[in-house]
Amino acid sequence: MVLLDSCFLIDLFAEDAAAIAKLDEFSWQEASVSTLTVSEVGFGLSNTDRERFETIVQRVDVLPYGLTESRRAMKEQRVLRKQGEQIGAIDVMIAATALEANKAVVTRNVDEFQRTSASVTPY
Repeated sequence: MVLLDSCFLIDLFAEDAAAIAKLDEFSWQEASVSTLTVSEVGFGLSNTDRERFETIVQRVDVLPYGLTESRRAMKEQRVLRKQGEQIGAIDVMIAATALEANKAVVTRNVDEFQRTSASVTPY
């Protein structure tokens, strides 16, 4: 059970070999994306890529970012700030979504996500 980070999806659209190879390690039924990722990735897509992206979004579980995830993100970021290792707001919110759903984050951005309590699956 995995939560796909924005960079993973962006790399899939760019036909990155590592991202494509990672697809063999899980099934689409096990994959989720955060509503945050839908927005973050969707902002930068062309019309053609947006249609491809919508096909992916329809195949995976889309996890909402709600109050529970928000509180988890605040807790994570407070701990990181105390340690002097604060990460980007969107990344900590995606990590919180993964934590609340008990899923590992599939990402190339390992350094930031490993600072949180979330499990990380690099590619």
